[in-house]
Amino acid sequence: MAEIVKVNEASRYDTLQYERLMSQIPLFQMRGSDLRAYIEKMVSNGTVYAIDEGGRLLGFTGFYSNDFANGTAYWSSLAIDPSLHGQGWAPRMMNRIVDDCRRAGMKVLRGRVVRTNKHAIDLFGRYGFTFSDCLEDSRRLNMEFVLSSPPRLSVVCLAYNAASYIRKTLDGFLVQKVDFPFEILVHDDASTDGTADIIREYAAKHPGLIRVILQTENQFSKGVCVSAKFLAPLIRGEYVAVCEGDDYWTDPLKLQKQVDWLDAHPDSSICFHPVVVHFEDGSRPDSTYPAPKDCPDGFTFKGLLTHNSIQTNSVVFRRQLKGHEDDVPADITPRDWFTNLIHAEKGQIGYIPEPMGVYRRHPGGVWWSTPDAPDNFYLRNGFRHLAFYKAVKDRFGYDNPCAVALAANTISAELRAGNADRASETLKAYPEYACKALGAVAECDRLERELSRARRRFWRAIWAVAAIIVGLLLFALFL
Repeated sequence: MAEIVKVNEASRYDTLQYERLMSQIPLFQMRGSDLRAYIEKMVSNGTVYAIDEGGRLLGFTGFYSNDFANGTAYWSSLAIDPSLHGQGWAPRMMNRIVDDCRRAGMKVLRGRVVRTNKHAIDLFGRYGFTFSDCLEDSRRLNMEFVLSSPPRLSVVCLAYNAASYIRKTLDGFLVQKVDFPFEILVHDDASTDGTADIIREYAAKHPGLIRVILQTENQFSKGVCVSAKFLAPLIRGEYVAVCEGDDYWTDPLKLQKQVDWLDAHPDSSICFHPVVVHFEDGSRPDSTYPAPKDCPDGFTFKGLLTHNSIQTNSVVFRRQLKGHEDDVPADITPRDWFTNLIHAEKGQIGYIPEPMGVYRRHPGGVWWSTPDAPDNFYLRNGFRHLAFYKAVKDRFGYDNPCAVALAANTISAELRAGNADRASETLKAYPEYACKALGAVAECDRLERELSRARRRFWRAIWAVAAIIVGLLLFALFL
């Protein structure tokens, strides 16, 4: 299994392994003894990290400083074997280097990148590096990262086709008044409506504060867990706030209030508040969620198991999943509920009774449904929602009774839509829910048949009585 290791001696790997890996870097020409001397210089005057798999060198990066007193460090090359591309190794190694530079008292981290290496420029740019022309070599760009205090809180935002909403979302982040540094991480999952252009605009205006990941292919449709794969490796804060790209915050002191609460309650792991639920089509009036009636068991781990009372854009939690992001299954909906359960399992739940955000309900939302097309909800979310209930049962030992009704509705919706294979897949994947659901459906059918027979017997009796009465009336008339 591959892992990131610190290289204390250049001889840990032979020169051929270094050459094979570094040959992927455009314009990198050092070989043999020159390359060996380069590695030894970094080991002696800085830090070197490798991705190691049973003695095989699959990744390499490092920094060095010729004069630690002046606080300037120089980033060495970053190379990763193609077999590991797209798995989040680069940002993890970058985090190691930046953290070590800070611990060493460095003030600025500098380096160079090949001008045509768009992937590397995008990677370092997302991390917060700025670029300028390299006067000594027109083929390269200088890059620089100011090593200020690390952010205390990371705001995480997932966006997809949210062009109508994303400006208000980002503005809600930017107006926050806090006494601590924070960062904003925005992920766009290959939107087709111009969302990415708006995100680029904001990132250009706020370099170093907003870091973005802009996909060219939709990752969710591929079953990729975007949060774990792309965002988690970039998070640097001890606290994490979440807000999706179609929701927004309304209180500029929201983050300060929640961080203050968590600081004052070290035994807590999560803090949230109510939100205003707003239907964009005006079909329902605004309401506040959660209301006391929504949480009969209170704001506890037990209560959260039975009812999802924490809206995504209301939460701030201590980052306790660092390195364990895979604890949250990738194929479940809603993932935020499961994430909140993991945090609530480790500490108390804090509640600030002030609405400080708006949760939008609109046709593009995951949980949108309409009375005239109720099956759409189950066709879109049923299978992954069943996976959520199964994951909760496996992890926390709680078997939510709602799963049986969900299975019944999902299977029925798939059959009505002509998706017999999908209905069969649901039955096979979740037999403990589906069999109970089919039993419940069969019982409902049996009761409906009995009720229908009872109705028929009732009306036969009515008609019989009516016939007798009419007969008696006729008999009396002709007497």
